[in-house]
Amino acid sequence: MTDKRTPLDFEAIRAAAVGNYVSTIFPAAGISFSKPAHQHQSCPMCGGDDRFRCDDKRGEGTWICSQCGAGNGFMLVQQYTDLDVYETNKLIAGAIGLDATSEVTDEQRTQWQSQQVEREAAEKAEKRQARIDAASRAQSMWDNAKPTTDDHLYLLRKGVSAIGLRQDTNDNLIIPMHYYNTDTKQTTLVNVQTIAPDSEKLFLKGGLVSGAYFTIGSAAMFSGGVILICEGYATGATVFDAMSYSLPVIVAFNAHNLIPVAQSIRAQYPDHRIIICADDDSATAIKMRDKDIADGKEPKLLVEYNAGIHKAQQAAINVAGEVVTPSFDTLEIDKDAA
Repeated sequence: MTDKRTPLDFEAIRAAAVGNYVSTIFPAAGISFSKPAHQHQSCPMCGGDDRFRCDDKRGEGTWICSQCGAGNGFMLVQQYTDLDVYETNKLIAGAIGLDATSEVTDEQRTQWQSQQVEREAAEKAEKRQARIDAASRAQSMWDNAKPTTDDHLYLLRKGVSAIGLRQDTNDNLIIPMHYYNTDTKQTTLVNVQTIAPDSEKLFLKGGLVSGAYFTIGSAAMFSGGVILICEGYATGATVFDAMSYSLPVIVAFNAHNLIPVAQSIRAQYPDHRIIICADDDSATAIKMRDKDIADGKEPKLLVEYNAGIHKAQQAAINVAGEVVTPSFDTLEIDKDAA
C-alpha cells in the first residue's frame, strides 16, 4: 500500500512565498538570525561565524555564505530542514496559510506577479541611487585627497611606488575606479578603493565595482598595441615597473572582476593584444580541494579552486586574449602564451 501525497501547487506556493521568507517562513522552519538578516552573522547551516547574510533580493529570501555557497529562500529551508521538495513546499505553504485545499485564483496570481515587478523595480531604483551617491562620495574623496608618497606603509610593505594614487587624512590610499559606458562612450569615476596602512581594502558601499578599473600608465602608452590586466594595485605596479614603464596596466581589483574589466577594455581597444597577468593562488586552491575531500565532497578540478588562474583564463577566452603568470624575479611576457 502506497502513501499517496496530497497534490500541491508548487508554483503557487513559491509565488505566494515571495516577500514572506524573513518574517514568516524562516522562523517557521526553525531558522533564526542573531542580527538583522542582511548583516553578516553565523550561518544557520554550517554554524560558521560572520560568514552568512540574507540579502532577501526580490523578496525571495536570497542568502550568501562563504562556506555553503548561495541560494534562495526555498533552498535555505530545504538544506536546513533536510526535507525533500514536496515536504519543503508543504512547510512553506503551511507557514503562509496556503495548503492543498486553498484555491489560488487568477487574480491572486496576477497580484503576486504585480508585487514581484514592483519589488524588482524598487530594488533597481534603490541600487541605482546607491551607485549615484557612491560616485558622488568617490569624487569628493578624490578631490579632497592629497598625492601619495612612496613611504606609505602599504606601499613599503609591497615594495611598490605610488603611481596616480592619493591619500586621505587618515592615511588611507585612495585608488580611483573608472567605468566605461559602451553606450555613451564615456568614462567616469564611479567608486574608489581605499587601502589602510594595515592593508585593509574597502570599496564604497553601494558603489559600482563590476567593470570598474584603474589605469597605471599614460594614454600615450596605449599606442603600443599591448594592454596588461591584473587584479590588485600592488601586482599592477610591480608589472608596470617590470615592463620598464612602457605598457599600460589595468587594475581590476579582484579575480571576479577580470572578465567584466577585460570586456570593457576589449570594447575600447578591439585590435589590441590583451594579456591577463594572473595571480597564482595554488596554495589556497590545494587547501580548499583537500578540505572538500576531507568533508566527503567530490573534488573539482584543482584550477577551479584557484580563482586567480581560473578567472584569468576565462577572461582571456572571453576577449581573445592571453594569460601569463608573472614571476617577478625575472618577469617576461611570453609572446606565445595562450
